Amino acid sequence: MRKHAVRALTIVAAGAALTGIALPAFAWTHVGTYPSKFACVDAGQTYQREGWDYSCRTRPAGDWLLFIQ
Repeated sequence: MRKHAVRALTIVAAGAALTGIALPAFAWTHVGTYPSKFACVDAGQTYQREGWDYSCRTRPAGDWLLFIQ
């Protein structure tokens, strides 16, 4: 999953560079959906060890969304 997130961010950054659009430094990118807060935080800490900030947010459906910055 980490490779997909990095690949997606690279594609977005390359597209922005080609079109001249500046990406805000504070943009959060959704990288996964998890059934529990524990699973979301566990995955987020993996990204944190790689140097990314992460945030877990819940939805009314009860699942958790992982975002990295």
